[in-house]
Amino acid sequence: MRRVSRLYNHAWQSLFMGSRLERYRGLLAYLKEAGYNFHTMSEFACGVDRGETFPGRVCLLRNDIDSDPHGAAAMFACDHSMDVRATYFFRLSTLDVALAREIASSESEVGYHYEEIATVAKRLGLRSVQQIDAHMELIRDEFRANFRRFAGLVGATPRIVASHGDFANRRIGIPNHYLLDARLMNDLGILADAYDPRLHGSLEARFSDLPAPQWWHPGDPVLALHDKPATVSILVHPRQWTCNPALNFRLDAQRLGEEAIWRCRRGTAGPQNVPAS
Repeated sequence: MRRVSRLYNHAWQSLFMGSRLERYRGLLAYLKEAGYNFHTMSEFACGVDRGETFPGRVCLLRNDIDSDPHGAAAMFACDHSMDVRATYFFRLSTLDVALAREIASSESEVGYHYEEIATVAKRLGLRSVQQIDAHMELIRDEFRANFRRFAGLVGATPRIVASHGDFANRRIGIPNHYLLDARLMNDLGILADAYDPRLHGSLEARFSDLPAPQWWHPGDPVLALHDKPATVSILVHPRQWTCNPALNFRLDAQRLGEEAIWRCRRGTAGPQNVPAS
């Protein structure tokens, strides 16, 4: 019964939900009225590194564009109209170059939402952490190539990156940020990953939007921030606030197809020379 309910809620949200942007604007208005100043994630990380104290209350607003750049554009329009700064993470598959360049030229920032472990695992049929380790040099080379390609398209080198979660990561039990190390980050000029302890160790409250019917974890920020903690992060995704039925249907079908193909493949035993995607 729980599975049926989950499928029903997913179908309703994907196809019939409509826009929740008025609720999103209400959240931004509440945060501004509560006295929060919006900072980008790289700006906050730099401040932490320098031991700075930020004046007033701090909100880090993060938008992970997993599937719908059109929804992201609508959310950016809300942010921009309310003078709210945020960090927007695009995957290569969701990168809207014009939108990303507009964001990068504003006081907000663009980051790379990377997924190379999942990409290589699906392409080669890798099924274990040991197989991932055996292909790590290839995976990191692919990350380097994709990061530089992303920077070239956006016209600016991202200072911050965020790991995207894929079904392959959950099946294998390894997140995409497993590929990051200090040498790789230094080589590419990456200041921090979105899950860096420097960022989250300095936060007093964290919230993330969720699919219907729960909507938020651990709770609705408007209700939970009555004590007004000094530092808070809020993670949002366009799919929870806007509805693009045709795109959602296509992506759901694509995801089922990818998993079916991955299940039919056998993981390889050692590294292979595979060109970057």
